[in-house]
Amino acid sequence: MQYDTQAQRQAWVDGLTQLREQGAISADDETVLIRHMDERLDAVQQELKALVPEYERRVESDGREAADAWLGAQAREMGEREGADARRMVDSLASVKDAAA
Repeated sequence: MQYDTQAQRQAWVDGLTQLREQGAISADDETVLIRHMDERLDAVQQELKALVPEYERRVESDGREAADAWLGAQAREMGEREGADARRMVDSLASVKDAAA
């Protein structure tokens, strides 16, 4: 699992490097995007780990179907939060601001 995460991160970084080399983003934007991704991956991993005990409790008390529904709702909320956060971050990039001007 750790290898997959590292490989995915490296693919992300390589993609950003290509965008920078093509002039689509600046070096500063590349740095911001890498930092944002690293911070968000860590935060999401921690949040997911924190869900495990509650999920297991819900499986015991309410059954797997109800626990799965709860987990699905939590995942949707996380995805919406992460998506909104990513949108704000991308909108703040110099490359995006320059393109809109």
